Amino acid sequence: MITARQRGFSLIELLIGISIATFLIMLAAPNYAVWVADNQIRNATESIVSGLRSAYGEAIKRNELVEFVITPAVGWEIRTVGGAPLLVGQFVEGSSLAQFTRVPAAATTVTFTGLGEVSDTNDDASAVLTQVDVSHSTVGAARALRVLVGGETAAVTSRFKVCDPAIADATSPRFCPI
Repeated sequence: MITARQRGFSLIELLIGISIATFLIMLAAPNYAVWVADNQIRNATESIVSGLRSAYGEAIKRNELVEFVITPAVGWEIRTVGGAPLLVGQFVEGSSLAQFTRVPAAATTVTFTGLGEVSDTNDDASAVLTQVDVSHSTVGAARALRVLVGGETAAVTSRFKVCDPAIADATSPRFCPI
């Protein structure tokens, strides 16, 4: 008596399917690493800009000097000059491998006046932070971003600008004027 063939996969079909899936994963892995690095860079950049905007708003709300202080390995904080922190942001999971390059190199602080302007000097006489470049520590192909702080000194028309240093077209909104 002849029986109907059983349904399912043969061992050969299963091995071919696993081989194809493995090949596709191997092709996608490098792009996935770059995608993760780009997201960490974007998260760190958005965190910095969010902190700057909060410091700007606090300075106007309180009508007094407010400092934005960045500590690249940890995060940032907003405080009144000589006062306790008002708000603290941390670089954690979403941006744990982001690297920060500050301009000037030793600068960590931006002071906002009660009118929301970037002060030319900090209370402790340290250099005023004008730029932060955010890159990734392990993936070189990831796109770096730059945060420009301040008005005319940073060639920024508004208080803060996020731009891409790799953009060469001066008409692009992502172009870095410095």
